[in-house]
Amino acid sequence: MKIIFTNRSFTKLLTLLFLLTANLTKAGLSDNDWYTYTDEATGFSLELPEAPNYSDDYDAFVMHSYNGPNSNRIYSFFSLDFRGMNKDSAPNDIMDSFITNIVNNLNGELLDKKRQKYGDGLRYKITVKLNSKKLMNAQFTLQNDILYYQSVEDDANEIDDTRTAHFFESVAIAAPKPKKEIPWIDYKNTEGAFSLKLPGEPIDLSKAHPNPIDEDGEPYYLYMYNVQDLKKGDNYLFRYNDQPMGYYMEDPIGAFESIKDNFAGKASLIGEGKTIYLDGYEGREYELLIQDQYHSICRIYIRGNRTYLLLQQKLNPTEKASTDNQFFSSFKFEAPNEEDLETLSPKNTNFEIQFPEDNILTIDSLGYESVYLRNSHDYFALNKLSGDVYQFGYSDLRDYFKIKSRKEFFETNVNSLLSWNDSILSQKDITINNKEALEFYIQNKHTKVTTRHQIWLENKRLFLLTGYLSKEAMNSELTNTIFSSYKEMSKEPDFDLFSSKTDLLLKDLKATDSITFQKAIGAFDYYIFEAEDLPKLYNAIEDTYASAENKQKVSHEILDELSITNDSTTLAFLKTLYLKPSTNDTIKAHILSTLVELPNSDKFKVFNNLLATAPPSNPENYSYGVTSPYRDSLSFAIENYKLLLSLNHNKSYRDDILEIFNSIVQKHPEHKSLVSENLDTLLEHTNSDLETYFEMKESDDYNYKTTSLMYSYLSLFNTIPHKTPSTDAFTKALINVEDNDWLSLRALTARIHCGFKVDSDDTEQKLDSLFSRYEMMEVYHKTNQFEKVPKKYTKPEAFAQLVLYNYLGEEETYPDNLDVLGKISKDDEVFYAIAYSYEDEEDDDEYIGLVGPVTPISKDKPFKKYKSYTGYETLEKDWKSQALDLIPDLLQYGY
Repeated sequence: MKIIFTNRSFTKLLTLLFLLTANLTKAGLSDNDWYTYTDEATGFSLELPEAPNYSDDYDAFVMHSYNGPNSNRIYSFFSLDFRGMNKDSAPNDIMDSFITNIVNNLNGELLDKKRQKYGDGLRYKITVKLNSKKLMNAQFTLQNDILYYQSVEDDANEIDDTRTAHFFESVAIAAPKPKKEIPWIDYKNTEGAFSLKLPGEPIDLSKAHPNPIDEDGEPYYLYMYNVQDLKKGDNYLFRYNDQPMGYYMEDPIGAFESIKDNFAGKASLIGEGKTIYLDGYEGREYELLIQDQYHSICRIYIRGNRTYLLLQQKLNPTEKASTDNQFFSSFKFEAPNEEDLETLSPKNTNFEIQFPEDNILTIDSLGYESVYLRNSHDYFALNKLSGDVYQFGYSDLRDYFKIKSRKEFFETNVNSLLSWNDSILSQKDITINNKEALEFYIQNKHTKVTTRHQIWLENKRLFLLTGYLSKEAMNSELTNTIFSSYKEMSKEPDFDLFSSKTDLLLKDLKATDSITFQKAIGAFDYYIFEAEDLPKLYNAIEDTYASAENKQKVSHEILDELSITNDSTTLAFLKTLYLKPSTNDTIKAHILSTLVELPNSDKFKVFNNLLATAPPSNPENYSYGVTSPYRDSLSFAIENYKLLLSLNHNKSYRDDILEIFNSIVQKHPEHKSLVSENLDTLLEHTNSDLETYFEMKESDDYNYKTTSLMYSYLSLFNTIPHKTPSTDAFTKALINVEDNDWLSLRALTARIHCGFKVDSDDTEQKLDSLFSRYEMMEVYHKTNQFEKVPKKYTKPEAFAQLVLYNYLGEEETYPDNLDVLGKISKDDEVFYAIAYSYEDEEDDDEYIGLVGPVTPISKDKPFKKYKSYTGYETLEKDWKSQALDLIPDLLQYGY
């Protein structure tokens, strides 16, 4: 049998036995005057100078001590009853373990250890050096499955005397009384709303933990309790915790996984665990090995926003825990007590609501002019008796707010509250303060989490009341009280929710006050104009404003609005506006972008005519919109290629035009001659654009458009071979450009594609690098020079590694390390599983990616990538099973 102390009892025992520092005198009493102590329960008696003057009650024993006045000597003793406990060690092993533990925990030095002649059991005496001055003599007797302990601590020159001998020799051991079975107690936790049976009163280990999401936020309060049954060698731990104030349990399934992950480093998981249920609430049961030796069973339940954990740990490494006991079978959820509510009456408002007392307020008063709400107030409350969370929010409506009907507005807002996998479980029309309101329930199909909501409008405020609740609380008396408690305490000026605010909005756009103007211009993001507002918008776009900058902003907002709100008059208006001498190039470009969004069938004809008649020469940020119809429809671009070529002299459009003609060759090779015959026009400004690019690089101002134009030229050269001195000079200049590996690579592949001489060191270096190898292989394949690619790179394994590298770079970030794990097969198709990692990650995690189906690559087959996919899952030991599970996602989502 192995002797195991709890941390609490053993620490207190050692403290009392060896750290007592009272000044004690040498005992002056004769042996005949000593006090006799008797313990009938464990059947022993002994003598000491006087009755014990200190005792302490522990979980498994009572320890007694005597220390006389003005003396350094301490007499201590106790008995430890092991009857009925499981035994897995021989008596000598038990004694050795007990002695070793005491010496080690004292940081003492064992000077002597002798077994004594003792016919009724086993007895040892030891001498321990505590420090340079003090020694301790101790006697251990194991008899009747009871350990009897005696010790004397004193100065080294005083300890070996007749008093010490008398103390040890005085112990008399008789038959102990039969050991009584201690019944388990019924334990009920009112605040935690649960009950269960325990082998004794639990120790409260509750404490607060920092919030892992917000270090300055409300902490996690972990209510944790522990109790031991030393007779059977069991340690029981149970706990519950709610979400911090302002949070709720959004994903119980993810929470289970997170708890399981937290076992790492503390316990080894045996198996994957299993799903369990209690009163309709889902839970998990895990089998664990704590410290790689103590078998344990852990059960976790999530009830609304509250998490419960139950754990039984065996204290004997050779024994196994089981759920077949009172601890697990007696656990049940109790109905929470009703929480007290307070009357919440926010300052500067005319309403009140009943709400839990324990709440916090967050206010968002930032000037988001582009939304119809301002001064948002949100109260979050936690019911500490159930873990349920309530949220009550209200926001002021802006002056331009209008709706067609409350019902339509409510349904639009309900839909905006839906997250992925959410659906409306039910909804009903209700009235709040005699006005239309909506009550609805949202449930997530994946997590099954259900939330209760109410939404209503009162004068110039929007209200939303939400409950993140357990099933019992969803329609409890407390919840129903909160959801029916809103009251208007006084009247406020009426606000017309339904009338048009267009006149007010357009009037405020002309304000000289910048705050008023910003509110009005921001309203374009939420205000819904009607067809009858179009004449007013037409006039507004040509009106005068406080500044030219304001007029430009208003014009852009109205043009964006006309792409949404329009009628048969809009096209003619935009055409007329475009041709007016006062319309600048930026507005013209914006008009063209708006035209293509109109429903009119002849919009493209008008678009072409306007662009041909008076193309914007300086469209600032709207050049992309001018060329968008030709990018969206290459057939339209082919029909109007001459018009596009006429725009090429304008640098604002050149990048887009080069890309359009490049796309024509790639996607419509039958029209390759159309591009080839016009290359001189397309490449007319190559040299000057290159000079501008290098001038930009030498300056402090980076110009993305100038760099993008270099990419467009190189893309064209990688599509159509163009072997001229100008192309030679252009590509050669960009091969060694600094700080842009991609531009340098495309310049090199363009030279290969055009048939120019390239440096073998450059090509070898680019082939050696995963970053550039694919493009090098591609251009050599395209130019019938695939034999220049080393065979080691054309092997399926190496090519699989390469395509995963490129896939990861396009998805997130290029990995620092790649390691091919091996091949797997399914349905006669072969796939490669590859581990990858990033050096800048603190935890050094490896992830798994999958590539395939794998086919040989050669000069005689089309050059294309294998499909690649990763779910960013951490690599597991059984990578083959993990890879097989990824195949369906690879085939569906990989590229």
